[in-house]
Amino acid sequence: MSASPDALIFTGDATAQGTPEEFRTFADLYRPLFARQPTAAIPGNHDTYTHKNSRERSIENYLGEWTGTGNWPRLHLLGSDLACVAIDSCRAHVLSSGKVDKGQLSRLDQMLGSQALQDRHVFILLHYPLRGRRGEPYGPAGRALSNASEVEGILLGHAEKITAILHGHEHHGYQTHLTDGTRQIQILNPGSSGYAWTPELDRTAHYNIYTVEGDSLSIERFRYDGNERAFLPEPGGAYATGR
Repeated sequence: MSASPDALIFTGDATAQGTPEEFRTFADLYRPLFARQPTAAIPGNHDTYTHKNSRERSIENYLGEWTGTGNWPRLHLLGSDLACVAIDSCRAHVLSSGKVDKGQLSRLDQMLGSQALQDRHVFILLHYPLRGRRGEPYGPAGRALSNASEVEGILLGHAEKITAILHGHEHHGYQTHLTDGTRQIQILNPGSSGYAWTPELDRTAHYNIYTVEGDSLSIERFRYDGNERAFLPEPGGAYATGR
């Protein structure tokens, strides 16, 4: 399958342990792809496992052209009508839990209320899921966003501006919603794009293509077929396989 998207979005975990060798290998492989169109990238918890990686922002040494620099959240204006609000929810931690600090939460609220997002489709980029596949708070706590409810409150306060929340972290893809009963935001996770093809367990790599027209968002999901050595449309449509 060959695609020419208007923009590309990467929601983290370029590496397994955040080593320089892993970052260099990833950058060598993906730099040509990232450079083909406007791209926005955020770190995953695997990219910030150690205090050194977290403190030195190691991912930015290799992918800074697409992560950007400076305070988080970071605003990526991709093309004429797309805005990506990139949140850094990852930290060095003995487990795998994340957190969005108070300063970033305040700046997120301000950014979502800014004129820069006017007349643009807004995607929120967040490595950690806010909700599980049935809409429940994501867990267990050891690998979840520790202050997810605070992030949810800010996002729901700007729900009318947000097209979708895109996340990573969970290797098996799913779609759900963030809602407080009156306001609702779609949450989308393609699943790992680097998953090894394991047909006996029905595991494989996935990615999504999103098309936004007016207020409508449509999703095409592709899964890797090792027999064909290609990414093919998911049988039955996006998320129909439940994997």
